[in-house]
Formats: sequence, C-alpha cells, structure tokens
Amino acid sequence: MHQPRPPSRTAVVYLCTTVHTAPQPLVAACRAYADVRGWRVVDVQHDDTGQSDPTNPRERPALARAIETLRTTDASVLVTVSPEMISPLATELGQVTNRVVDAGGFIHTMGWASAQLLNRRSA
Repeated sequence: MHQPRPPSRTAVVYLCTTVHTAPQPLVAACRAYADVRGWRVVDVQHDDTGQSDPTNPRERPALARAIETLRTTDASVLVTVSPEMISPLATELGQVTNRVVDAGGFIHTMGWASAQLLNRRSA
C-alpha cells in the first residue's frame, strides 16, 4: 500500500470543460483560491473533452498529466472547481481519487460559488 507523503503547500490545477468553454476565468479563480490557502500552483492542466471517461488517459490526457505531476513533484493538492470536473459518476470519481492518492495527493474542490466570487473580484 502506498504511504502518503506529508501534504505540501504546492498544487496542480485541473479543469475539464466543453470545447466551447474558455477555461481562463476558471484557471484564474483556481489560482486565486490556491493563493488564499497558501498553495503555490506549479501546473495547470485543462481537458476540453466534457463528459469523456476520466479513467482513460487517452480521453483525458491533461488529467493524466496532472496526476503525473503529483507523482513526480512535491505537489500534493489537485485543485478543481467541482467533483463533476473529475466525473459526474461516483464510481469514476472514486477511481480517479484512488489514482490521485496513489500519486501522493488529494483532490480539493473549491465549489462553483467560490469560482464565481473570485472571478467577480478579479474582474
């Protein structure tokens, strides 16, 4: 069994949107959210694949890269807006969560309300 490393103050931002959604406002909100918590963002990854299978690295290459960053750096936090950005299906969310934990990290969701508030403040 994998021994979790102590949490670092370093984070990876991961977003999954549809093709027609600009990720920049959400990236900015996630960065601001991480900053408030004292987390330094070392990587930002974005898939525009919508509801594709998050357990298939070919369908979500940015998610695979984000998990690899957790595995190969001192980053321990995967910041995203909502659990649905990982998967709306509990089984898939659990599988991805296990991969993140195996890489030495944990998933932290900031919530849509925080994203909207932080976007308004930065506008």
